[in-house]
Amino acid sequence: MSAPHPRLLHGVDLVHVPRLRAALERHAAFEARVFTAKERAYCRAHPDPVPHLAARFAAKEAALKALGLGITGLGVDAALLGVEVVRAGGPPTLCLSGRAARAARRLGVVESTLSLSHDGDTALASVVMLAWGAADGDARGDAQGVEGGRARAAGDGPAEGEAGA
Repeated sequence: MSAPHPRLLHGVDLVHVPRLRAALERHAAFEARVFTAKERAYCRAHPDPVPHLAARFAAKEAALKALGLGITGLGVDAALLGVEVVRAGGPPTLCLSGRAARAARRLGVVESTLSLSHDGDTALASVVMLAWGAADGDARGDAQGVEGGRARAAGDGPAEGEAGA
C-alpha cells in the first residue's frame, strides 16, 4: 500500500437537452425518480426547466464518474438520487448521500468543484474532486461511515448570455 497523497478525480458529462425533454414527456415518473425535490423546485422556477434539469443530470453522471462508480451496479434511481446539485444564492454545490457518499469517504475526497453550463441543445457538467488517500482505494466497495455527507464545491456561473444553470 502506498503512502497517502493528494489526487485529483475528474468526471465530465454531456446531455443532449432534446433527448432529456423527450424522456420527461414519455415517462411521467422519470423526473421524480432522478431528481430530488430541491432540484426539481429550482429547475421548475425557470421558464424552461429542461436545460437546468439536463445540467443537473450531467452533474450526477460526472460525479459518479469521478468517484469511479457507474449507474448500472447501483440502479439508476439510487445512483442518481445519491448525487444532488444544490444552488442556494451562490455557485452550484454537490451534496452526496448513500453509496456516493460512502465512495467519496473511502477515496478520501475532501473537496469538490462543480461547473455547469448549457447552451442550445447541450448541457455540460464537470466535477473535480480532491482526494487525500492511497491510490489503491476502490470506490465500488461499501465503506463504513455516516451517510449524507456533503462534498464541498464551488462552480462557475452560467454560460455567456445564460441566466444560470
